[in-house]
Amino acid sequence: MAVSIDELFREFNLDYSLPVKWNEKLDADFSGIYIIALTDNPNVKVTSNYNFAICPNEFNAWKKIAVDLKIENSTTADANVATEYFSKFWHKNENIVYIGQSSSKTTSLSKRVNDFYKHKVGNKGPHSGGYWLKLLNCFKETYIYYAKTENAEEIEFKMLMKFADLNAGKSFYEVDNFSNYFPFANLKADIYKTHEIENAKSKRKKNAR
Repeated sequence: MAVSIDELFREFNLDYSLPVKWNEKLDADFSGIYIIALTDNPNVKVTSNYNFAICPNEFNAWKKIAVDLKIENSTTADANVATEYFSKFWHKNENIVYIGQSSSKTTSLSKRVNDFYKHKVGNKGPHSGGYWLKLLNCFKETYIYYAKTENAEEIEFKMLMKFADLNAGKSFYEVDNFSNYFPFANLKADIYKTHEIENAKSKRKKNAR
């Protein structure tokens, strides 16, 4: 079932921000949790009407950086083929597409999200986690919600588990491969989401500027 932003934050007694449009600066000079969603309504639980597709420009840029990229053991030259593969991980009720956190004393939540804005898919940094999000043709139309918390890493893990419960409609203990019920762009939370993508990052020691 669809999961709302409000119910996830309330589950952990967190006061959260108004929605911030992608590429807008966060007023968040602290550690905390952030949720990226397709909606500017934190209470919505209806199924997203997004027509899933991989952005051809982002996909082609990815291939130029990660030159040895393979999907399902094959060199994939077509964004349509990539769309067909990635769609296997998309839930029709998807509204929340990524849950992240910043718990570093030197990296505030605003800096962490700004690193996500700047990140180029295929590079090793500054924010390679959640890179699937940036392949979507709608990623610039997403909204970010955030909340301050001192134990962000722990809350992120628990929030992903709660999301999996709600998304599956039952406890994650009762489903096979519960990581498949994570938000689309979350690839790990102690365990890794199983996929057939190889060499997703550049082998260069440093990312090109």
